[in-house]
Amino acid sequence: MTDKTGAGFVIRRYDPADRPALEALYNDFEPKGAAQGLPPRHTAAIRQWLDRVLGQGEHLVVEADGWIVGHAMLIPMDDGGAELANFLHQSLRSRGIGTALARVSVDLARDVGYRRVWLSVEPGNRAAVRSYRKAGFHVLPGSPWAPEIEMEVPLEAAPLAS
Repeated sequence: MTDKTGAGFVIRRYDPADRPALEALYNDFEPKGAAQGLPPRHTAAIRQWLDRVLGQGEHLVVEADGWIVGHAMLIPMDDGGAELANFLHQSLRSRGIGTALARVSVDLARDVGYRRVWLSVEPGNRAAVRSYRKAGFHVLPGSPWAPEIEMEVPLEAAPLAS
């Protein structure tokens, strides 16, 4: 894939060998704690958080120039859906990579059988809201004073093999 500047990047499934590079991404990530307290601010807390989230759901990484620069996770929800959380290094934002990552995440969710992909985002994060809309998400009805905007993509259930 190429971004808006023509630079190449790859979105692929997370591999456990990526763990040190993923920790490095989060140690350098800014702003820390801005999205519902994530990513955590300190190295030990980042490691604990990754220990917890990497053991569930589906994970993708973005690789550019040999570095892990992004991470998306699909965490299972009780209703058969998945919650999407994604993080892209600040040096690569506004280049279309986050939108591509959200689209690939939705495709992966569909492929593994989730019924929907849900997320929440701060209303002030207009770039993220715009990116998620481009990736197929729509805003769910909610309170105008809610601290988060909820968005989702309903997914068609794959037909069962006969």
